[in-house]
Amino acid sequence: MGENTWKIGEAVEIPEEAIKIALENEVSLSDRFYLLAKRSPFLLAGIVGLTTVCGIGAYKWKTRTVKPSIFIVQLRVAAQATALGIISLGMFYGMYNDYIKKKKKE
Repeated sequence: MGENTWKIGEAVEIPEEAIKIALENEVSLSDRFYLLAKRSPFLLAGIVGLTTVCGIGAYKWKTRTVKPSIFIVQLRVAAQATALGIISLGMFYGMYNDYIKKKKKE
């Protein structure tokens, strides 16, 4: 490598108009979460379910009275049941929107 490889380049002026346009098009984090919740509410329900199962699992890990292998199996079953419940709710919600609400509109 040559001596010029790591030299610092010259400063570039960014026009203020370009900065204003970039800041106008930026979406805040809270707006992103709102749009995500509006588009796919059961994704957030799944994240909340995962967090709940992990939190309960972490608490019960400290206060467990059963063997660790049995505890891990029970925690896995609880996580699977949570995921299956949320998927089922999402499926029923979609069916309700497709069939029942559509019939009421017609």
